[in-house]
Amino acid sequence: MLLDALAAIDKISERIGEDRSADMGGGGGGKAATKGDDATSATSVRNQKIANLPAQEVMRQELQKEIEKEVSELHSEVKRARKRLTRPGAAYKLNALYARMRRLNSLIAELFDAAYDAVKRLFIKVVIDRQKVL
Repeated sequence: MLLDALAAIDKISERIGEDRSADMGGGGGGKAATKGDDATSATSVRNQKIANLPAQEVMRQELQKEIEKEVSELHSEVKRARKRLTRPGAAYKLNALYARMRRLNSLIAELFDAAYDAVKRLFIKVVIDRQKVL
């Protein structure tokens, strides 16, 4: 399941990258140069963070905190969805929220048995790049 989650995150980041590169507009040349400068500085900061990764146990703890934070956000969404349970489609959304919470909790359990490379990839995507886990 951990590898499936990583594959899903990779697909999302590929789509996001394609969306950014699809803009072929020529207007605002001065702003485009500024964006490029920001991207290179962000990339260098990202590369520095990747080069200075903490120990595997520290990465697991930080990943667990991030996943638990996402689960708590899902809990609040469940509370809001329960208030609107009489609306059409609300039960489906509630079921999807619970399924996502179960997947995140099982991911925490699998995180402790995962290989270093899998933990490292997930750490980079979630903690450094600030992407959603699932």
